[in-house]
Amino acid sequence: MKRNLILLILPALFTALLFAMGAASQPFWQVFNLDPDYYYLTNGLLLVEGLAPTDMGHPGTPVHVFIAVVYRLMHLGEPTGAIVDAVLREPEHHLRVVTWVMYPLIGLSLVALGRAFLTTTGRLAPAMLAQGAPFLSMIIPKFGLHPKPEGFLIIAVAWVLIAALRIVRTETLTDRQVGWLGLALGFGIACKIQFVALGLIPLFILDRRRLFLVLPLATVAGFFVFFSPALPSLDIFLGWWVKVLTHSGAYGQGEVAVVQPGRYPKAIIGLFGSKIIFTIGVVLSLFALAGYVRLRRRGLIAADRLAGLLAGLVAAEVFTILAVAKQPAAHYLVPALLLTGPSLAILFVLSAKVFAPHSHLRAWSVLGLALVVLSAQASWKQYAELARWTHEAQAFDMGRFKACAKIDFDSASTLPYALQRGDMNSQGRYSPKLAEFMPKDHYTWFINEHSWWHAGFMQWNKPMVVAEVVAAYPCTVFRGNQANNLPIWAGKALGTFKPDEVCEVGEETIYTFGIRCDGGAVNSVGVNQSMSPSSAGRVSPKP
Repeated sequence: MKRNLILLILPALFTALLFAMGAASQPFWQVFNLDPDYYYLTNGLLLVEGLAPTDMGHPGTPVHVFIAVVYRLMHLGEPTGAIVDAVLREPEHHLRVVTWVMYPLIGLSLVALGRAFLTTTGRLAPAMLAQGAPFLSMIIPKFGLHPKPEGFLIIAVAWVLIAALRIVRTETLTDRQVGWLGLALGFGIACKIQFVALGLIPLFILDRRRLFLVLPLATVAGFFVFFSPALPSLDIFLGWWVKVLTHSGAYGQGEVAVVQPGRYPKAIIGLFGSKIIFTIGVVLSLFALAGYVRLRRRGLIAADRLAGLLAGLVAAEVFTILAVAKQPAAHYLVPALLLTGPSLAILFVLSAKVFAPHSHLRAWSVLGLALVVLSAQASWKQYAELARWTHEAQAFDMGRFKACAKIDFDSASTLPYALQRGDMNSQGRYSPKLAEFMPKDHYTWFINEHSWWHAGFMQWNKPMVVAEVVAAYPCTVFRGNQANNLPIWAGKALGTFKPDEVCEVGEETIYTFGIRCDGGAVNSVGVNQSMSPSSAGRVSPKP
């Protein structure tokens, strides 16, 4: 009983950390949150309406379904149209409730993971090492606090390991146990395609028949079960991933090739070098496995099936690096990073076989204390950083520009921009509804080509002309975080781009015309009076 209570400590702390970091980083429409939080907001609404989600890059279907279920539970008995209207009018409230439900589920998955390790090893230390995985890289809580796949990946990894541990400790393996492992793998892959790397784990713990027959069937079935609500959008999903896998650049850009040979090795080194605890865990695991094999050949150590599981974890970790190096972004490593804690847990068990108990416990106590200190320091630093970003984004009062046209360019910390961008990932379904009640003086200028739509200037479902909007207001303000690109686009659309003032707001820049940063009047004639209409800047969703 006491052990079970102890196994609640780390999950409770991690859940509390998610709540604290979530509160520090909201609202969700801030520039460092909105991609893809608002994509999931609107795609969850599509499912509420009985339609398939259309933002299929992850594919993230279990997250879409979860969000739709939460919406329904928040509005029990209400008609679909009323739910859609409520979510669009109060998006922040609905996203908050989604995360409030998600965080405890993540905590419970860590409790279950700890109990699985305790049952398998009979020791509390490895169970807590496994539970500590989310603390060992701040990428995990930073991205796990959002209504997007990373939080669900924590649950998926825990599910896979629980199923794998059950296989490792069983004396008589059954197809049902392998089926649960395949179902867990299918769930994870439906959350985020990079999860497929964890499919290497069974290579080291299953017999051939189950590895090549039962597991593939269960995994494919599991994927389609969790992906099934998005089946009408299968063509979008396949088209996207064919492009990604056959082109060397990010998001299916670049030359037709799997990787760029000149950059790929450097990217691999960079990913390992940026994740020190993860890399140390991989290196120690390789040394431990080499030592285990050598001692087994000499008959100096008893067989332990956990060694096979550790080999699977290392294979999954390395393969993830090799896959992600094609487009080196740290948050794509989340499934592999979550294996660090379980790897350390198995290392604890294997090292206990060859070291004296007192020395073994003392060494691991020192390591555990170091990890606690490092994790606590990193957690506070991450919390403070999110709070600082929020303060910077919120410190500038946009209310001083009431009479002006507000033009948000990629990417801006405003609610209209977040909703517009989210709706473009829903193929513009909700723009007509948003146009009814959202501010009439807000416009969006996509100055980048996006995954599902083209660059251009618009207001909800209506393509607009930049110069015509600028000429219609006594003043204009542009807000976004790609200040290097906007002047180029604005120069083409307006003929000239000479702002009266430039205001820096955190990572964003605000350009003002006909008004100053403090809301004061500009004495000289602003650019608004000198603009001539141009046809540049129209936008249309991709077919």
